[in-house]
Amino acid sequence: MDRERDRISGVGGWFATGVGMARSRVLVHFPSRQQVWDASLRLQVVRARCCDEWAAGHPVDAEVEVFGSDHLGMRHWLHDLCWNAGELVTVTSTQCQTVEGFAPSHKLNQVLVERGTRMTSFFDTDAGSDTMTDFLIAAEDLPYYLACGPIQLKLLDGERVVVEGPVVEGRRSLMLMSGREAVNAAGQYLRAVRETAVRASELREADADLTSRQQVIAELLGEGCTDDQIAERIGLSVRSVRYEVARLLDALNVRTRFAAGVRYARSHPED
Repeated sequence: MDRERDRISGVGGWFATGVGMARSRVLVHFPSRQQVWDASLRLQVVRARCCDEWAAGHPVDAEVEVFGSDHLGMRHWLHDLCWNAGELVTVTSTQCQTVEGFAPSHKLNQVLVERGTRMTSFFDTDAGSDTMTDFLIAAEDLPYYLACGPIQLKLLDGERVVVEGPVVEGRRSLMLMSGREAVNAAGQYLRAVRETAVRASELREADADLTSRQQVIAELLGEGCTDDQIAERIGLSVRSVRYEVARLLDALNVRTRFAAGVRYARSHPED
């Protein structure tokens, strides 16, 4: 076990990294981003209460692990949790990380998927490097999604939730929460995150000949416009807009309107 852990000494994505240039950001506009923040409030309240109860020495459905400054203990602790999980859902910020720093986590993810772990990894790429985003997009064999996810967490087997713990004497900690309240709060947050998500591999560059009308519609999709809004802005019927959107998805080889808007924006960064 220890030898295998040392070989793939990742943390399943807790320290993953990010995207800084505008052309690489997932286009999650204010309404959707605000909905995710709203959905996270219940989780934040549960987390804060657990931190307070733990600090006061009261019984609480949570374990707090305090780590040193080198993060080695944190990596090993997270590795063991992920290794023993049959299902793993993560939300990771891609800020302050490099591809090199993410590589151990990526290797661990590959091994977990190969051994049958049911994994879904959401990456919030609101701030970071283009290189990291491109790395996630290129990893088509892994269940990586780009999404709005301001609160980092891991949900293990739908029963336990890992979040940031309290700061203890200047040291960082992680908290493993259990119980229905924590799991339900995490589920509410994850549903909102999933609503903003697009499969990373769907954003791979693809040659596509789009009509002028389709290019305009793709731009509007990237702005988060609905069919009704697009129809009003370009003077088409809603039925015609839906027809053009369907053709656009086929041309770009993506499954969702959101992916179409993001892919078009990535391929036209200066438009």
